[in-house]
Amino acid sequence: MTRSVLYLLAAWCGGTGLWLVLSPAGFQATIPGVAETGPLNTHFFRDVGLAFVVSALALGAGAALCDWRLALVGAGFPLLHGGLHLAEALQHGPHGGAGALVATVLPGQIALAAVMRLRGTAREGAA
Repeated sequence: MTRSVLYLLAAWCGGTGLWLVLSPAGFQATIPGVAETGPLNTHFFRDVGLAFVVSALALGAGAALCDWRLALVGAGFPLLHGGLHLAEALQHGPHGGAGALVATVLPGQIALAAVMRLRGTAREGAA
């Protein structure tokens, strides 16, 4: 079950990343609140997209190899990304409303929970 969650998160990160890389304007036009952050910056969107792709690869590899450390590396960007959005929402209100905030924060939290569960499984197997 834990590995399945990591694979699903990897697919979500990969899909999001590819969307950002291949269609920055489409992403900005579709995701609530993104257009409020300023004019389209294609280079920035693609940079963020590549961060999502790297996370996807590390989450997927961590799941495939049952390596919680590798999965934690993959969880790093979604966790930090969600944390940034949460901090900004506390200061200025969420971009795109509460639903968009949850959609930004939740993937990192789920990834961290799955990584910690995988870590516990690895420790039980080592004992």
